[in-house]
Amino acid sequence: PPGVTESTGRRPAPASQWFICAAHAYVAALTAAGAEGPLYDVDMRLRPSGNKGPVAVSLAAFRQYHAQDAWTWERMALTRARVVAGGPAMRARVEAAIAEALAVSRDPAATLADAAAMRGRLLRDLPAAGPWDTKLRPGGGIEVEFIAQTLQLVHGIHAGCQATRDGLQALAADGRLSRADAAMLTEAGRLWRTVQSMVRITVGRGGADLPPPAAEALLRVAGGGLDLPALRATMDATAAQVRSAFIRHIGVPE
Repeated sequence: PPGVTESTGRRPAPASQWFICAAHAYVAALTAAGAEGPLYDVDMRLRPSGNKGPVAVSLAAFRQYHAQDAWTWERMALTRARVVAGGPAMRARVEAAIAEALAVSRDPAATLADAAAMRGRLLRDLPAAGPWDTKLRPGGGIEVEFIAQTLQLVHGIHAGCQATRDGLQALAADGRLSRADAAMLTEAGRLWRTVQSMVRITVGRGGADLPPPAAEALLRVAGGGLDLPALRATMDATAAQVRSAFIRHIGVPE
């Protein structure tokens, strides 16, 4: 609560310090290497102020930051925010703060320009590792997500749309995205996630070629009786469709 400045217990600490320590302990537990590796990889660098920013903030500080200082990419990421723990009253307060942050009016043209520029920087600084890197390749999964998130911000559609497919459906239902584009992007997202998951399970991030066992596993889950060249052709055609939609709805990623 706002009036509480110090923790209770044998070794009282300032409230901010207590929560920062709790957050560090939680991240350490998630990323600790067990017999089968870490439970989750958690990247805490993507937060306000980067590595120098606090890992835990008060709800008042969260509200103030998103009302005044949040970058477009942070607002895009916030469209997918979920409250994962806490009592009903606290959950309701955090959900209200997220909705309030997303409702802040911004210039639609500037939002579109920011999203296109961000995609351009990613293409330059974080290129795809190979043809099987379906997240980062041109027309890949990140462009499906950018389209959904950016249009949600521009048109103020975000309630219950944390999953990309839900955002696309909501945009189509509101007439902000054609149903054909929504269906194409939803199917593209499914294809990109399927390939990404199987490649990472079998060989990691993958390179130019897949070893036969990994290719066989991927073809089994991809379905449709495809062979590897046919799957590659399907992926290339899908990527071209996604890139075309990105340019039409967001802009050229330069």
